[in-house]
Amino acid sequence: MMNDREKEQILWNGLHDLRLTPEEADIVVLGLPFDGASSFRSGAAEGPDRIRSISGHIPPTTEEGRSLEHLKVVDTGNLPPDGRSQKDYFAAVEEKAVELFKTCFPTFIGGDHSVSIPLLRAAADIWGDRLGVIHLDAHLDLCEELDGNLLSHGCTHRRVAGEGRMSLEQVCFVGIRSFEKQELEFLEGRNASIITAADIYREGLERTVRKIRSILQDCRAVYLTLDIDFLDPSTAPGTGTPKPGGFSSRELFVILHGLAGLPLVGMDVVEVSPPLDHNDITSFAAQRAITEAWGNFL
Repeated sequence: MMNDREKEQILWNGLHDLRLTPEEADIVVLGLPFDGASSFRSGAAEGPDRIRSISGHIPPTTEEGRSLEHLKVVDTGNLPPDGRSQKDYFAAVEEKAVELFKTCFPTFIGGDHSVSIPLLRAAADIWGDRLGVIHLDAHLDLCEELDGNLLSHGCTHRRVAGEGRMSLEQVCFVGIRSFEKQELEFLEGRNASIITAADIYREGLERTVRKIRSILQDCRAVYLTLDIDFLDPSTAPGTGTPKPGGFSSRELFVILHGLAGLPLVGMDVVEVSPPLDHNDITSFAAQRAITEAWGNFL
């Protein structure tokens, strides 16, 4: 019969150590199973558990053979809404995120992209204007509201910027290939670093990476938010608002490798919807992206 330690080896490339406290860990994983702000198809609330369940099936190495066994990982489970309003739930998420940012490299798993609102609030409260954000997504998430919800998954950066927590100029938007009319109106007269999918296709990955690094060169802390619909639907079908013309997992990994060395302080992966997936290929892509980020930034 396996003991608890042996059972826990199936999580996070076998790196999760049940004996450690979050304060002793290099990386803390926290699931945020919330999809109440999705504007189209739901299911992302199931993302944390599904990604977690397959996480032990990938060895503790990057694709280039770099070992991750030096990393101490603790999975603290999920922070569920538990019947709270979205506002109250986000307050709890923000409080927890502040706590984690101060002691480790937190890796948050959504959930729809609205869960990044409290995460960005927390990061901005700690690092202020020294913080930079890499937003890998098909969408800008700069809507004022969607379906009457000011905390929609399409309003993430509009909310945080509108609250004065951080400026729009601190965000580097990458892979964008969908624009709402209200977003274009909002952007008029404003400075925003937007690298569209078409830009990347024309200019290539190497130049794109150099551009991102240049935009973030003065940042003392960088936060990565990865909406899985950054990937093309052929690579990641399990997501609520897929957009054709996206990227392969290979192209995502090239970008992550190229950004190694930036002062990354945390990350989230959102919008993985297992009910919409096929053979878990979206969940496996998300898990591998996490592994590559850990291996290249830590």
